[in-house]
Amino acid sequence: MLIIPTEKRFVWKHTPLVLFILVLLNSMIYFGYQFGDDFKGIESVLKYKQLGFLEKEWPLFQEYLRKNHEMERLEKNNKLYSKIEDVTKTEYDENDDISAEFELLHNIIIDSDFYDYLDKNAYNLFYLSFIEKWALPRNEINEEIKSISYLAFGLIPNKMSILTLFTHQFLHGGIMHLLGNMFFLIICGFAVEAAIGHLRFLLFYLASGLTGGLLFSFIDMSSTMPLVGASGAISGVMAMYLGVFRFKKIEFFYWFFVFVGYFRAPALLILPFYIGKELYDFFSDTGSNVAFMAHAGGFIAGSIMMALAYFINPKMLNEEYIEENQDVPKIQEDLAKIYENISKSRFNSARQLLDKVIEENGAQFDWMLLRYNLLKMQKDEHYKKFMIQLLKMEKLKQHELDRIEKVWKQNVSDQTLLSDDDLYKFGWNMTNKCNYMTAEQVFSLLEQRENKHPSLGLLARKLSVTFAQINNNDKKQHYEKIAIMLL
Repeated sequence: MLIIPTEKRFVWKHTPLVLFILVLLNSMIYFGYQFGDDFKGIESVLKYKQLGFLEKEWPLFQEYLRKNHEMERLEKNNKLYSKIEDVTKTEYDENDDISAEFELLHNIIIDSDFYDYLDKNAYNLFYLSFIEKWALPRNEINEEIKSISYLAFGLIPNKMSILTLFTHQFLHGGIMHLLGNMFFLIICGFAVEAAIGHLRFLLFYLASGLTGGLLFSFIDMSSTMPLVGASGAISGVMAMYLGVFRFKKIEFFYWFFVFVGYFRAPALLILPFYIGKELYDFFSDTGSNVAFMAHAGGFIAGSIMMALAYFINPKMLNEEYIEENQDVPKIQEDLAKIYENISKSRFNSARQLLDKVIEENGAQFDWMLLRYNLLKMQKDEHYKKFMIQLLKMEKLKQHELDRIEKVWKQNVSDQTLLSDDDLYKFGWNMTNKCNYMTAEQVFSLLEQRENKHPSLGLLARKLSVTFAQINNNDKKQHYEKIAIMLL
């Protein structure tokens, strides 16, 4: 289930400078620094496999995990090794086998503590002849692995430091992880920054991420699983959003399986739901890679900081911005309802609403074209009336003229329905460097009619000018002669 606050809309008057910097910084770090992580990991695993170090290191890795009482990791890696070992004995899925082997090798080489153990005790664990082959390449593999972003700057609970409590907030596990986090940051962040100020927003953001990292680490201080991502900080921002509006009823967007929509509720009443959901997921979905406790920590930190700041200085909030009326203009609401009806195939309802919009706001090109398309799609004969109204519309932009030209070409059999004046207006609009071929066709139709339009000579003169602009002298002279004859 997804619930997102949507009370405020972005306005440039309250430019969120810190938000822009955070989004830019996260994106630059991912694409500029982290993008090569997968390549480093794959290259290191392949090198380790080619050198054949698994045979010697696997028994030592098992012993190392036992000594450190990491029985869960030992059991997981034993299962992976069993899949590889059973290859020659049973039928197997090749893809599963490759995946298991890659995961096992990866688990061994990313454990820098295990490598340090091997390096310190190499002369007691290996023969000298093997050490000579093993020492240098194994060190190179370890150094390459250590340079991977989530190992170098991710928050690893059993190696937690002040540095990684901050740096992990700017790293991401993949492009979808990055996009998801930045989406929620933008949706909630601009309103929070406008309400509490740039500097306070930055400090609260970082503090929420730090608290989320601490709670994640305190749950299992022996864990070697790195935490990366801005999720804790963004959870804090979402809690701050609710704290800004407190018990004021605000708008939320929800998505629950196939149910989608909006509802209004007192802001702070949603906070227990956010925290409760993360705690429930933590205890029920134990195999997930999602850092639920980092999220919960961020929510708690954001809400506590907002409460303390408001208690110390109630005037810190920009009440003018909070109370600012940002109701969606009626025309936008009406258009949203029209497109909603179209998406649900309620075409008659969409037409009725569109007619009302055109009546109240005038015949704008996009609305007229939509009305025409609805009628044509329903095979309603009234589409011909709207086709004529479209073709004689004036003061149109080039892309609108191009779309009208398509309507003209799609209705060849109905072209004769246009009166002389309507056909003349359409031809005049088409007389430009992009649509001149249609303009010529219209001129020909007008010329063939029994009663020549009194301004046909002017249309010929305009065609002559258009052909002069595209350096077609033959047609320029042709229409110039016609213009002289008609004027």
